[in-house]
Amino acid sequence: EKGRTLLDAGDRSFVDAPIDENKMTVLLFTSGTTSMSKGVMLSHANLAANVTGISTVLYAGPGDVYLSLLPLHHTFENTIGLLYMVHCGVCVAYCDGIKYVAQNLKEYNVTLLVAVPAILEAVYRRVKDGIKKSGKEKLFNILLIISDILRFIGIDVRRKLFKNIFNQLGPGLRLSVSGAAPLNPEVITFFNRIGLKLLEGYGLTETSPVVTTNNDFVNKPGTVGYPLAGIEVSIDSPDENGMGEIIVRGANVMLGYYEDEKATGEAISADGWFRTGDLGIIDEEGFLKITGRAKSMIVLANGKKAFPEKYEALLNNIPGVKESFVWGNKAPDGDVEICAKLVIDKEKLEAERGKVPAEEELANYFSTAIKEINKTIPRYKIIRYFVMSTEDVIKTTTLKIKRSLEYDKIKALLDKAGLDMRSANGKFLENLIPGAGDSPVG
Repeated sequence: EKGRTLLDAGDRSFVDAPIDENKMTVLLFTSGTTSMSKGVMLSHANLAANVTGISTVLYAGPGDVYLSLLPLHHTFENTIGLLYMVHCGVCVAYCDGIKYVAQNLKEYNVTLLVAVPAILEAVYRRVKDGIKKSGKEKLFNILLIISDILRFIGIDVRRKLFKNIFNQLGPGLRLSVSGAAPLNPEVITFFNRIGLKLLEGYGLTETSPVVTTNNDFVNKPGTVGYPLAGIEVSIDSPDENGMGEIIVRGANVMLGYYEDEKATGEAISADGWFRTGDLGIIDEEGFLKITGRAKSMIVLANGKKAFPEKYEALLNNIPGVKESFVWGNKAPDGDVEICAKLVIDKEKLEAERGKVPAEEELANYFSTAIKEINKTIPRYKIIRYFVMSTEDVIKTTTLKIKRSLEYDKIKALLDKAGLDMRSANGKFLENLIPGAGDSPVG
């Protein structure tokens, strides 16, 4: 109120305050999924360059309503969900909590949504389950084909054909952007086919954050799009398949890590290239494709590489799996075995089967599903063993897996039980130690 009074009286000291564009203006911390969290120093120029770059490829305006889901201390939400939306004159509504997302989308008539893959994949499963339960799956698939044919000849009736789905999602929702972790291309394709533009981008706290994104002009599922204007992206030391570490240069790259010159020097080269620690490929059309995080990469005994994120996307599609965690387990003979923890979806299993199946029945069910997945994977990369659990995977506030903590937790349980993954295969982690607590299933 005091500020309003001063403005009305002609005081412009705040509006006209001088800005040092190269001075640190915000200090944000990395998520710490693979190492200790670090303070990232971003300048006014960093953030302004990113907001401007996004504005050239994504349209948002005064008629839009954005639902803010993610914490503002996360750079994805801070830059896109706050600065970009205010820059474009968008009305920002703040979510009442994750469990109220569906309600808020409708009551605020939301048109724009920025979310992490875990949220979008949960919405995707809920929509698919709803179609299946309605008994109209065959009709839905026919309508999808008709819609695709009509779009091919320039007629778009998606929002009319799938009106009932949008009445549940939010009638006004027109655009959703995913970031912070890889999104299953199947989810992107599905939502785009029914009339919701779903785009995937890529960025890091150190890059303010957006580096590349699919956008209003191009959208290639399975990639994270083109670099924003003024940003250079290259692949350092690519292998025979063109895969290597993604490096970035541009006005969006941070000033450095707070009070850590050594880490800053290791991350940013003398000529301004920032080492992301992510591995990727630039395809023949110039789209960037993320293959995995260098620190989470699994190196197999034959030297070949595997990425847990790819396996997790496949495992999470198994009905009854809430989420999963994949790691490389070193066997006594030196072999590296792909292993997984499956977090079961008790509510879904109970709804479909009347009760949660016993451990042995569940193990047989998931074993069969994993064998089907393994048929699509080279033999040396197959999933060897799995354990089940009712405990969620350890994650950050933006729902990214804290891999080292999760692995240490599983290993501690196995060590305490005196078991290896081969002998624990198909069992509940909670049942490994006798007398440790109630069985997770009936």
